[in-house]
Amino acid sequence: MKINKLPTMVIRKSLSSSPKIVEKQFFKKLKFTLYLVLFAIMLAGATYLNIIKDQVFYLQNTPISISNNFKSEIILDQTAAIIVRDGSIPPNVAKKYSLWIYEAAAKYSVDPILLLSIMHTESRFNYKAVSPTGPIGLFQVASSYHKEKTSKAALFDPKVNIMVGAQIVQEYSKMSKNTIEMLLRYNGSLGEAPNYAIKVMKTKLKYDREILDAIAS
Repeated sequence: MKINKLPTMVIRKSLSSSPKIVEKQFFKKLKFTLYLVLFAIMLAGATYLNIIKDQVFYLQNTPISISNNFKSEIILDQTAAIIVRDGSIPPNVAKKYSLWIYEAAAKYSVDPILLLSIMHTESRFNYKAVSPTGPIGLFQVASSYHKEKTSKAALFDPKVNIMVGAQIVQEYSKMSKNTIEMLLRYNGSLGEAPNYAIKVMKTKLKYDREILDAIAS
């Protein structure tokens, strides 16, 4: 019996290593790999859409503004706490940044938490930040493109930089169909992958929730 089984095993081994079988196995593995890649792309897309849906919900249902919320001191304090934590900024300076953000948001009718999120993404709240390509300060304002708004030297003033940044956000918002497009204009990456916009919106979602939690507590 053992002698009879040996040829069968040899035949099976021979068949499994034949060119047609190997080719079939290769395409089977390739198909499986492509399915995995497609699934990863779909998952990334779903995550991106969920972020945008969350942002729309917050903007429509829970606008955060010191002008329309009686807990303005809590909002200012929580915003300052975020700046201290994420930018290693002294509390007294962070409180000023917080106040200027809401003043700029009110003046230019833009979302203050969006401004906060752009500031974090652009400079991590460092008013001395200078890009190798030229942009300056908290909002990394390119003075060559916005010289009509203020001088290059003035952009190192945190309050001026915040006001100019908010003005640019307002202008680009009017030119854009949505917040994502506006952010890509701001970053100079319109027409490219929306990595910058997604990064800002993720930060905004986090900050929105933290401030709303502070209000609710």
